[in-house]
Amino acid sequence: MKKKNLVGEISEIAIMAALAFALDTLQGGIFRGLFPNGGSIGFAMLPILVITFRRGVVDGLISAFILSFLQMLTGIYAIADSWYMVLLQIMLDYVIAYPLVAMCGVFKKAFLNSKDRKQQMKYLILGCVVGGMLKLLSHYLAGVIFWSSSCPEGFLGGPALFSLVYNGEYMLPNIIINAALLCLILIKQPSILMINNGGNTNEIQAN
Repeated sequence: MKKKNLVGEISEIAIMAALAFALDTLQGGIFRGLFPNGGSIGFAMLPILVITFRRGVVDGLISAFILSFLQMLTGIYAIADSWYMVLLQIMLDYVIAYPLVAMCGVFKKAFLNSKDRKQQMKYLILGCVVGGMLKLLSHYLAGVIFWSSSCPEGFLGGPALFSLVYNGEYMLPNIIINAALLCLILIKQPSILMINNGGNTNEIQAN
């Protein structure tokens, strides 16, 4: 039984990583012209959020790191002028950006222990906001450090504000969209977010 559960867990991690990669690639192509320095709007965070609330932070991190690895296999665009700065840029833009989304898992226990559907939604939204904002922070720092040349001349606030505006333009919609989708999954198919233990999922009647 334990071996079967492990195989199922590994399969879920792999499936969610592949789904996130496919969604990220698709939305990246759609929004390439709108966000020339990277970034897109869509559902790519959703598989990482789902696997993390379903399985926990560790499995969420594994899935997200697989996604990061797949992204790097398709190509890395770095503009830093020294090897150590290139490594830093790769870390911020590729390696840790999606794994930071898995920090939503700090709310997993509170989500599972919630007494009603409204509380569950609250923790799903909080998790999405925390994970999304941490991803935004990673891209923001990369923007300030490496993409300052993209800041329009005379832009009020300089590269620091420009990076916040640029990355916020796609990350804030992503947070809202994915939080809404998590809540929709909870309403329509809560078993996706919770492990079935002996046929008893932690489903709660809406109040």
